[in-house]
Amino acid sequence: MKDYRCFLFVCFILLVLGNSASIAASPAQDPLKQIDVLFRSTYNHARKEILQDAGPIIIASGEDLTLLQDGKEIKGLLPPPGYRALTTVSHITLTAFLLLEPYGEGLLSSERIEKLEQLSHLALSAKQSVATKLSFNPSLAEAQHKLIDTSREFIQKIVTQQKWNLKELAAFLETVKPQILENVQLAAKFRIDHFHRQMTAWKQTMREEEWDRLHIVVLGTAMPRKNNLAVQYFSKLLSVRGEGLTITYAESIFSNQRALQLLGTNLLDTQIGEGYFADPWRMHRDLLGNAAAVYLDGMTLAFPDSPTEP
Repeated sequence: MKDYRCFLFVCFILLVLGNSASIAASPAQDPLKQIDVLFRSTYNHARKEILQDAGPIIIASGEDLTLLQDGKEIKGLLPPPGYRALTTVSHITLTAFLLLEPYGEGLLSSERIEKLEQLSHLALSAKQSVATKLSFNPSLAEAQHKLIDTSREFIQKIVTQQKWNLKELAAFLETVKPQILENVQLAAKFRIDHFHRQMTAWKQTMREEEWDRLHIVVLGTAMPRKNNLAVQYFSKLLSVRGEGLTITYAESIFSNQRALQLLGTNLLDTQIGEGYFADPWRMHRDLLGNAAAVYLDGMTLAFPDSPTEP
């Protein structure tokens, strides 16, 4: 027992000495870093505070709409099935293109042949689903079947040859392009009509002052940001000029939580710009941008001559 107590005592002394050495080895935290930490914490709290008074928020992700109001999350109506059918049929031709064009003309690898065959099989299987989802418009369903058949004929030809050339691909795309463009027009109509049906229903549940304080967050990837359909629709609906204080585009963000953080940043930065810089949009630009432009304007960006070899 005595030996055991002695062992515990030694362990205790080593632990104390170890902690003391650790404390002595770590320098005092830089007060500048402490200020930055305090700033970020204060900013985050202010952002949460401003979001609580933001009014109703609608998040648009693809064709899905979600209303956030009074602590509730209300999912919008499902879009009509015809919309998805049109976009998916169009993806058949685009998938074929992606299995060919990026790799250059010539022989096909066994892997790409297999994927082309898989695409052809899936396209054939999809015809019944297309007929069901477009049953309200038989002529439109028939047009999609024709597009599928044309795509499958092209795919089978390429698979049989086990090679392809740009002329063949161009001829195929020229054939299917009119129907693809019609599908694009109809898909845009379907989505906008779907948005407007839902927004009409939600507007009837809001008081006028709530509607006037409505904020929109559009979730999407980087490339479709310009001329984004949802941004265009909500701009016209709410009589605002694209992205701004009312409409926020959440680029490469696909969760409601992160979308709300971005909206809060948008609202808070506007408040900072107005109250701190007397310019509501100052924080929406790079804070160093103006100074950078002036500095760059007065300098010549040139590399020094390379030293000459003796």
